[in-house]
Amino acid sequence: MGQIIMDELIPVNIFEQKGEKWAFRQTDLNTYLSLAPTSTCFVFMESEKLQGNDHRSAKLHSKLEAFYGMPSEIWTDVHWEANGYYGCRDSKLDRHDTWFRYLIKQLIKEPSSKDELNYTYTWFKMAFFTTWSQAGPKSILCLDCPQEMTMSVRGSLDNACPDHFLADPYSFHQIIIRGIVNVYDNSIWRIRDVVRHVEKHRAHVNKPEPDYDHLHELARHVIHSTETLIVSTHQTEQIMLRQRTRMDRSNAPEEELRCMRQIGDNLMFYWGMIHAFKCRSESMQARHQNEISLTFNTVAQYQSQLAAVDAAAMRVIAVLSAAFLPATFVSAIFSMSFFNNGGGGGTQSPDTTLSDSGGGGGDGWSLSSKFWIYWAFAIPLTVIAMVLLCYSNKILRKLKLI
Repeated sequence: MGQIIMDELIPVNIFEQKGEKWAFRQTDLNTYLSLAPTSTCFVFMESEKLQGNDHRSAKLHSKLEAFYGMPSEIWTDVHWEANGYYGCRDSKLDRHDTWFRYLIKQLIKEPSSKDELNYTYTWFKMAFFTTWSQAGPKSILCLDCPQEMTMSVRGSLDNACPDHFLADPYSFHQIIIRGIVNVYDNSIWRIRDVVRHVEKHRAHVNKPEPDYDHLHELARHVIHSTETLIVSTHQTEQIMLRQRTRMDRSNAPEEELRCMRQIGDNLMFYWGMIHAFKCRSESMQARHQNEISLTFNTVAQYQSQLAAVDAAAMRVIAVLSAAFLPATFVSAIFSMSFFNNGGGGGTQSPDTTLSDSGGGGGDGWSLSSKFWIYWAFAIPLTVIAMVLLCYSNKILRKLKLI
Protein backbone atom coordinates (compact mmCIF):
# COMPACT_ATOMS: atom_id res chain seq x y z
CA MET A 1 0.00 0.00 0.00
CA GLY A 2 2.84 2.36 0.84
CA GLN A 3 4.38 1.68 -2.57
CA ILE A 4 1.21 2.73 -4.40
CA ILE A 5 0.99 5.92 -2.35
CA MET A 6 4.56 6.83 -3.34
CA ASP A 7 3.76 6.21 -7.03
CA GLU A 8 0.74 8.45 -6.83
CA LEU A 9 2.87 11.29 -5.51
CA ILE A 10 4.95 11.53 -8.70
CA PRO A 11 3.51 14.64 -10.39
CA VAL A 12 3.30 15.04 -14.15
CA ASN A 13 2.33 18.03 -16.30
CA ILE A 14 0.36 17.17 -19.42
CA PHE A 15 -0.45 19.05 -22.61
CA GLU A 16 -3.34 17.13 -24.14
CA GLN A 17 -4.98 17.64 -27.50
CA LYS A 18 -8.67 18.48 -27.31
CA GLY A 19 -9.97 18.81 -30.84
CA GLU A 20 -8.22 21.79 -32.45
CA LYS A 21 -6.79 23.06 -29.16
CA TRP A 22 -4.46 21.91 -26.42
CA ALA A 23 -5.38 21.73 -22.76
CA PHE A 24 -3.06 21.70 -19.78
CA ARG A 25 -3.63 19.54 -16.75
CA GLN A 26 -1.71 18.09 -13.81
CA THR A 27 -1.98 14.58 -12.43
CA ASP A 28 0.29 11.82 -11.16
CA LEU A 29 2.17 9.23 -13.16
CA ASN A 30 0.29 6.21 -11.80
CA THR A 31 -3.10 7.68 -12.71
CA TYR A 32 -1.99 8.70 -16.19
CA LEU A 33 -0.56 5.26 -17.05
CA SER A 34 -3.57 3.46 -15.60
CA LEU A 35 -6.07 5.37 -17.75
CA ALA A 36 -4.07 4.69 -20.96
CA PRO A 37 -5.41 7.73 -22.83
CA THR A 38 -5.75 7.56 -26.60
CA SER A 39 -5.51 11.31 -27.15
CA THR A 40 -2.25 13.00 -28.15
CA CYS A 41 -0.29 13.98 -25.02
CA PHE A 42 2.98 15.65 -24.08
CA VAL A 43 3.90 14.48 -20.57
CA PHE A 44 6.58 16.31 -18.53
CA MET A 45 8.12 14.99 -15.33
CA GLU A 46 11.35 14.81 -13.34
CA SER A 47 13.35 11.59 -13.41
CA GLU A 48 14.54 11.57 -9.79
CA LYS A 49 12.54 8.48 -8.82
CA LEU A 50 13.60 6.62 -11.97
CA GLN A 51 17.31 6.76 -11.14
CA GLY A 52 19.59 4.82 -8.83
CA ASN A 53 18.71 1.80 -6.75
CA ASP A 54 15.52 3.19 -5.31
CA HIS A 55 13.16 0.27 -4.60
CA ARG A 56 10.38 2.21 -6.33
CA SER A 57 12.24 2.30 -9.64
CA ALA A 58 11.59 -1.29 -10.73
CA LYS A 59 7.81 -0.92 -10.61
CA LEU A 60 7.93 2.42 -12.41
CA HIS A 61 10.22 0.99 -15.07
CA SER A 62 7.83 -1.89 -15.74
CA LYS A 63 4.86 0.45 -16.15
CA LEU A 64 6.74 2.78 -18.46
CA GLU A 65 8.17 -0.05 -20.56
CA ALA A 66 4.70 -1.48 -21.06
CA PHE A 67 3.25 1.88 -22.08
CA TYR A 68 6.11 3.46 -24.09
CA GLY A 69 7.88 0.32 -25.30
CA MET A 70 11.43 1.36 -24.43
CA PRO A 71 13.99 -1.42 -23.82
CA SER A 72 14.65 -2.45 -20.24
CA GLU A 73 18.39 -1.66 -20.49
CA ILE A 74 17.57 2.01 -21.01
CA TRP A 75 17.62 2.47 -17.23
CA THR A 76 21.22 1.33 -16.78
CA ASP A 77 23.95 3.84 -15.93
CA VAL A 78 25.48 3.36 -19.38
CA HIS A 79 22.37 4.81 -21.04
CA TRP A 80 21.40 7.15 -18.21
CA GLU A 81 24.76 8.95 -18.29
CA ALA A 82 25.15 8.90 -22.07
CA ASN A 83 25.60 12.21 -23.87
CA GLY A 84 22.96 11.23 -26.42
CA TYR A 85 21.26 8.34 -28.19
CA TYR A 86 18.38 7.45 -30.47
CA GLY A 87 16.54 4.18 -30.86
CA CYS A 88 13.21 2.96 -32.24
CA ARG A 89 11.07 -0.12 -32.55
CA ASP A 90 7.98 -1.17 -34.46
CA SER A 91 6.50 -3.40 -31.79
CA LYS A 92 3.25 -3.94 -33.69
CA LEU A 93 2.03 -3.43 -37.22
CA ASP A 94 0.69 0.06 -36.53
CA ARG A 95 2.79 0.99 -33.47
CA HIS A 96 6.09 2.83 -33.48
CA ASP A 97 8.10 3.56 -30.30
CA THR A 98 11.20 5.70 -30.02
CA TRP A 99 13.61 6.85 -27.30
CA PHE A 100 16.21 9.57 -27.57
CA ARG A 101 18.29 11.87 -25.39
CA TYR A 102 19.85 15.35 -25.63
CA LEU A 103 22.42 16.98 -23.34
CA ILE A 104 22.97 20.74 -23.21
CA LYS A 105 25.34 22.71 -21.03
CA GLN A 106 24.07 26.13 -19.98
CA LEU A 107 26.15 28.92 -18.45
CA ILE A 108 24.19 30.99 -15.94
CA LYS A 109 25.26 34.55 -15.16
CA GLU A 110 25.03 35.57 -11.53
CA PRO A 111 22.03 37.94 -11.38
CA SER A 112 23.65 40.34 -8.92
CA SER A 113 26.91 40.67 -10.86
CA LYS A 114 27.81 42.86 -13.82
CA ASP A 115 30.96 40.86 -14.51
CA GLU A 116 30.57 38.53 -17.48
CA LEU A 117 33.05 36.13 -15.91
CA ASN A 118 30.98 35.68 -12.75
CA TYR A 119 28.79 32.72 -13.71
CA THR A 120 27.83 29.19 -12.82
CA TYR A 121 26.64 26.39 -15.07
CA THR A 122 24.13 23.56 -15.20
CA TRP A 123 23.47 20.51 -17.35
CA PHE A 124 20.13 19.87 -19.03
CA LYS A 125 19.97 16.08 -19.36
CA MET A 126 16.76 15.53 -21.26
CA ALA A 127 15.34 12.14 -22.23
CA PHE A 128 12.28 11.47 -24.38
CA PHE A 129 10.14 8.38 -25.00
CA THR A 130 7.39 8.22 -27.59
CA THR A 131 4.70 5.73 -28.44
CA TRP A 132 2.38 6.07 -31.42
CA SER A 133 -0.29 3.93 -33.01
CA GLN A 134 -3.20 4.68 -35.29
CA ALA A 135 -5.93 3.63 -32.88
CA GLY A 136 -3.97 3.62 -29.60
CA PRO A 137 -1.98 6.06 -27.47
CA LYS A 138 -0.04 8.91 -29.04
CA SER A 139 2.18 10.15 -26.27
CA ILE A 140 5.64 11.44 -25.51
CA LEU A 141 7.24 11.38 -22.07
CA CYS A 142 9.68 14.25 -21.53
CA LEU A 143 12.12 13.90 -18.62
CA ASP A 144 14.05 16.72 -16.93
CA CYS A 145 13.22 19.46 -19.40
CA PRO A 146 14.04 23.05 -18.37
CA GLN A 147 11.27 25.60 -18.10
CA GLU A 148 12.26 27.30 -21.35
CA MET A 149 11.94 23.96 -23.15
CA THR A 150 8.45 23.39 -21.75
CA MET A 151 7.34 26.87 -22.78
CA SER A 152 8.79 26.39 -26.26
CA VAL A 153 6.82 23.16 -26.69
CA ARG A 154 3.68 24.88 -25.46
CA GLY A 155 4.14 27.67 -28.02
CA SER A 156 4.81 25.20 -30.84
CA LEU A 157 1.65 23.24 -30.06
CA ASP A 158 -0.49 26.34 -30.53
CA ASN A 159 0.67 26.49 -34.16
CA ALA A 160 0.96 22.74 -34.82
CA CYS A 161 -1.21 21.01 -37.37
CA PRO A 162 -3.43 18.39 -35.62
CA ASP A 163 -3.29 16.15 -38.70
CA HIS A 164 0.46 15.66 -38.25
CA PHE A 165 -0.06 13.64 -35.08
CA LEU A 166 -2.53 11.38 -36.85
CA ALA A 167 -0.22 10.68 -39.79
CA ASP A 168 3.32 10.36 -38.47
CA PRO A 169 4.86 9.36 -35.10
CA TYR A 170 7.69 11.80 -35.79
CA SER A 171 5.31 14.69 -35.39
CA PHE A 172 6.42 14.59 -31.74
CA HIS A 173 10.06 14.84 -32.70
CA GLN A 174 9.68 17.98 -34.79
CA ILE A 175 8.12 19.76 -31.79
CA ILE A 176 10.77 18.52 -29.35
CA ILE A 177 13.73 19.25 -31.63
CA ARG A 178 12.41 22.74 -32.25
CA GLY A 179 12.50 23.26 -28.47
CA ILE A 180 16.01 21.77 -28.37
CA VAL A 181 17.08 24.33 -30.96
CA ASN A 182 15.81 27.16 -28.76
CA VAL A 183 17.68 25.84 -25.71
CA TYR A 184 20.85 25.41 -27.75
CA ASP A 185 20.49 28.94 -29.05
CA ASN A 186 20.56 30.35 -25.51
CA SER A 187 23.43 28.04 -24.55
CA ILE A 188 25.61 28.93 -27.53
CA TRP A 189 25.12 32.69 -27.24
CA ARG A 190 25.82 32.64 -23.50
CA ILE A 191 29.14 30.87 -24.11
CA ARG A 192 29.84 33.23 -27.01
CA ASP A 193 29.35 36.26 -24.72
CA VAL A 194 31.97 34.95 -22.29
CA VAL A 195 34.43 34.10 -25.09
CA ARG A 196 33.90 37.55 -26.59
CA HIS A 197 34.52 39.15 -23.19
CA VAL A 198 37.86 37.32 -22.98
CA GLU A 199 38.78 38.56 -26.46
CA LYS A 200 37.93 42.17 -25.65
CA HIS A 201 39.74 42.14 -22.29
CA ARG A 202 42.83 40.16 -23.16
CA ALA A 203 46.00 40.51 -21.12
CA HIS A 204 47.82 43.84 -21.66
CA VAL A 205 51.10 43.51 -23.51
CA ASN A 206 52.98 45.92 -21.23
CA LYS A 207 52.04 44.11 -18.03
CA PRO A 208 49.97 40.96 -18.65
CA GLU A 209 48.16 39.45 -15.69
CA PRO A 210 45.99 36.69 -17.24
CA ASP A 211 43.53 34.61 -15.26
CA TYR A 212 44.70 31.15 -16.32
CA ASP A 213 42.13 29.36 -14.16
CA HIS A 214 39.26 31.10 -15.95
CA LEU A 215 40.78 30.55 -19.39
CA HIS A 216 41.00 26.80 -18.84
CA GLU A 217 37.59 26.62 -17.16
CA LEU A 218 35.98 28.36 -20.14
CA ALA A 219 37.86 26.06 -22.52
CA ARG A 220 36.25 23.12 -20.73
CA HIS A 221 32.77 24.61 -21.26
CA VAL A 222 33.38 25.25 -24.97
CA ILE A 223 34.71 21.72 -25.48
CA HIS A 224 31.64 20.27 -23.75
CA SER A 225 29.37 22.38 -25.93
CA THR A 226 31.08 21.18 -29.10
CA GLU A 227 30.91 17.57 -27.94
CA THR A 228 27.17 17.64 -27.23
CA LEU A 229 26.43 19.44 -30.49
CA ILE A 230 28.35 16.86 -32.51
CA VAL A 231 26.30 14.10 -30.86
CA SER A 232 23.04 16.04 -31.26
CA THR A 233 23.71 16.67 -34.95
CA HIS A 234 24.33 12.97 -35.53
CA GLN A 235 21.29 11.69 -33.65
CA THR A 236 18.98 14.31 -35.21
CA GLU A 237 20.20 13.09 -38.58
CA GLN A 238 19.34 9.54 -37.49
CA ILE A 239 15.83 10.65 -36.54
CA MET A 240 15.43 12.46 -39.85
CA LEU A 241 16.61 9.46 -41.87
CA ARG A 242 14.38 7.04 -39.96
CA GLN A 243 11.35 9.25 -40.58
CA ARG A 244 12.18 9.39 -44.28
CA THR A 245 12.60 5.60 -44.48
CA ARG A 246 9.25 5.06 -42.79
CA MET A 247 7.59 7.52 -45.16
CA ASP A 248 9.11 5.85 -48.26
CA ARG A 249 7.75 2.47 -47.13
CA SER A 250 4.31 3.80 -46.27
CA ASN A 251 1.18 3.03 -48.31
CA ALA A 252 -0.73 5.85 -46.66
CA PRO A 253 -3.08 8.12 -48.62
CA GLU A 254 -1.60 11.14 -50.36
CA GLU A 255 -2.91 13.52 -47.71
CA GLU A 256 -1.03 11.67 -44.99
CA LEU A 257 2.09 11.46 -47.15
CA ARG A 258 1.92 15.22 -47.60
CA CYS A 259 1.92 15.62 -43.80
CA MET A 260 4.85 13.23 -43.49
CA ARG A 261 6.83 15.13 -46.13
CA GLN A 262 6.20 18.37 -44.24
CA ILE A 263 7.38 16.77 -41.00
CA GLY A 264 10.51 15.54 -42.81
CA ASP A 265 11.18 19.04 -44.12
CA ASN A 266 10.79 20.47 -40.63
CA LEU A 267 13.21 17.91 -39.20
CA MET A 268 15.72 18.74 -41.91
CA PHE A 269 15.42 22.44 -41.11
CA TYR A 270 16.02 21.90 -37.40
CA TRP A 271 18.89 19.53 -38.17
CA GLY A 272 20.45 22.34 -40.20
CA MET A 273 20.06 24.71 -37.25
CA ILE A 274 21.79 22.28 -34.86
CA HIS A 275 24.55 21.71 -37.42
CA ALA A 276 25.02 25.49 -37.64
CA PHE A 277 25.28 25.67 -33.85
CA LYS A 278 27.93 22.95 -34.02
CA CYS A 279 29.94 24.98 -36.52
CA ARG A 280 29.64 28.06 -34.31
CA SER A 281 30.77 26.09 -31.27
CA GLU A 282 33.76 24.71 -33.16
CA SER A 283 34.59 28.25 -34.25
CA MET A 284 34.34 29.49 -30.65
CA GLN A 285 36.59 26.66 -29.54
CA ALA A 286 39.20 27.72 -32.11
CA ARG A 287 38.83 31.39 -31.13
CA HIS A 288 39.26 30.60 -27.46
CA GLN A 289 42.27 28.39 -28.14
CA ASN A 290 43.73 31.28 -30.10
CA GLU A 291 43.23 33.53 -27.07
CA ILE A 292 44.99 31.01 -24.83
CA SER A 293 47.92 30.82 -27.26
CA LEU A 294 48.06 34.60 -27.51
CA THR A 295 48.03 34.90 -23.72
CA PHE A 296 50.92 32.47 -23.34
CA ASN A 297 52.87 34.26 -26.07
CA THR A 298 52.14 37.67 -24.53
CA VAL A 299 53.36 36.53 -21.12
CA ALA A 300 56.44 34.95 -22.69
CA GLN A 301 57.18 38.18 -24.56
CA TYR A 302 56.74 40.22 -21.38
CA GLN A 303 59.03 37.93 -19.42
CA SER A 304 61.56 38.09 -22.25
CA GLN A 305 61.51 41.89 -22.03
CA LEU A 306 62.06 41.71 -18.29
CA ALA A 307 64.95 39.30 -18.83
CA ALA A 308 66.46 41.68 -21.41
CA VAL A 309 66.30 44.55 -18.90
CA ASP A 310 67.94 42.40 -16.25
CA ALA A 311 70.59 41.32 -18.75
CA ALA A 312 71.33 44.96 -19.65
CA ALA A 313 71.74 45.81 -15.98
CA MET A 314 74.06 42.88 -15.49
CA ARG A 315 76.02 43.95 -18.57
CA VAL A 316 76.57 47.42 -17.09
CA ILE A 317 77.77 45.85 -13.85
CA ALA A 318 80.10 43.58 -15.84
CA VAL A 319 81.51 46.53 -17.79
CA LEU A 320 82.12 48.52 -14.62
CA SER A 321 83.73 45.52 -12.97
CA ALA A 322 85.93 44.97 -16.01
CA ALA A 323 86.90 48.66 -16.08
CA PHE A 324 88.05 48.69 -12.46
CA LEU A 325 89.49 45.18 -12.35
CA PRO A 326 92.89 45.91 -13.98
CA ALA A 327 93.45 48.94 -11.77
CA THR A 328 92.47 46.94 -8.72
CA PHE A 329 94.80 44.16 -9.77
CA VAL A 330 97.75 46.54 -10.27
CA SER A 331 97.13 48.32 -6.97
CA ALA A 332 97.00 44.96 -5.22
CA ILE A 333 100.29 43.92 -6.79
CA PHE A 334 102.11 47.15 -5.91
CA SER A 335 100.76 47.16 -2.39
CA MET A 336 102.68 43.98 -1.66
CA SER A 337 105.93 44.14 0.37
CA PHE A 338 107.94 42.81 -2.55
CA PHE A 339 108.23 46.35 -4.01
CA ASN A 340 109.98 49.41 -2.52
CA ASN A 341 109.62 52.73 -4.24
CA GLY A 342 111.72 54.63 -1.61
CA GLY A 343 115.41 54.98 -1.02
CA GLY A 344 117.75 52.43 0.45
CA GLY A 345 117.70 51.13 3.96
CA GLY A 346 113.97 50.83 3.93
CA THR A 347 113.53 54.61 4.29
CA GLN A 348 111.50 56.26 1.54
CA SER A 349 112.67 59.58 0.06
CA PRO A 350 109.53 61.14 -1.33
CA ASP A 351 109.82 63.96 -3.82
CA THR A 352 106.73 65.63 -2.60
CA THR A 353 105.55 65.85 1.00
CA LEU A 354 102.10 67.06 2.00
CA SER A 355 101.60 67.97 5.64
CA ASP A 356 98.35 68.08 7.47
CA SER A 357 97.67 71.75 8.29
CA GLY A 358 95.51 70.83 11.20
CA GLY A 359 96.71 72.19 14.50
CA GLY A 360 98.99 70.18 16.70
CA GLY A 361 101.34 68.95 13.95
CA GLY A 362 99.50 65.96 12.53
CA ASP A 363 101.02 63.03 10.65
CA GLY A 364 102.02 63.64 7.03
CA TRP A 365 101.85 61.52 3.94
CA SER A 366 104.04 61.40 0.82
CA LEU A 367 103.62 60.61 -2.87
CA SER A 368 106.39 58.68 -4.57
CA SER A 369 107.93 60.03 -7.73
CA LYS A 370 107.51 56.52 -9.18
CA PHE A 371 103.69 56.57 -8.90
CA TRP A 372 103.57 56.69 -12.71
CA ILE A 373 104.49 53.04 -12.77
CA TYR A 374 100.95 52.23 -11.45
CA TRP A 375 99.28 54.07 -14.31
CA ALA A 376 101.72 52.63 -16.82
CA PHE A 377 100.40 49.14 -15.98
CA ALA A 378 96.77 49.94 -15.04
CA ILE A 379 95.72 51.90 -18.14
CA PRO A 380 96.96 49.42 -20.77
CA LEU A 381 95.53 46.49 -18.85
CA THR A 382 92.15 48.27 -18.61
CA VAL A 383 92.14 48.94 -22.35
CA ILE A 384 93.08 45.33 -23.09
CA ALA A 385 90.32 44.05 -20.75
CA MET A 386 87.66 46.26 -22.40
CA VAL A 387 88.73 45.14 -25.87
CA LEU A 388 88.60 41.50 -24.84
CA LEU A 389 85.13 42.09 -23.33
CA CYS A 390 83.82 43.64 -26.56
CA TYR A 391 85.17 40.84 -28.73
CA SER A 392 84.62 38.01 -26.25
CA ASN A 393 81.89 36.28 -28.30
CA LYS A 394 83.98 36.32 -31.49
CA ILE A 395 87.04 35.06 -29.66
CA LEU A 396 85.11 32.22 -28.04
CA ARG A 397 83.60 31.23 -31.38
CA LYS A 398 87.03 31.35 -32.98
CA LEU A 399 88.31 29.03 -30.28
CA LYS A 400 85.17 26.88 -30.78
CA LEU A 401 84.29 27.17 -27.10
CA ILE A 402 80.69 28.23 -27.89
